Amino acid sequence: MTPEIVTNIGKDLLQITIVLMAPLLVVAMVVGLVIGIFQTVTSIHEQTITFLPKVFAVMGVFLFCLPWMLRMITSYTVNLLGNLTKYCQ
Repeated sequence: MTPEIVTNIGKDLLQITIVLMAPLLVVAMVVGLVIGIFQTVTSIHEQTITFLPKVFAVMGVFLFCLPWMLRMITSYTVNLLGNLTKYCQ
């Protein structure tokens, strides 16, 4: 394996990781922002209020996106293992 191939595999792995985690991170950020605005408007400064809605929102998006995530991971893995003989020459 050449260094270029290893670098390309690592780059593809990082790209797919970012694509798979983006929906979860965006939802957590939006829910945190909405709760932060709510806390500011109502003058409630309880730090534990943000935890449960974020957990439920991220879990919901995870369950909603799970089939798509599995297809992406499976496609990447099949492509990687299918090209393994090409990489090792």
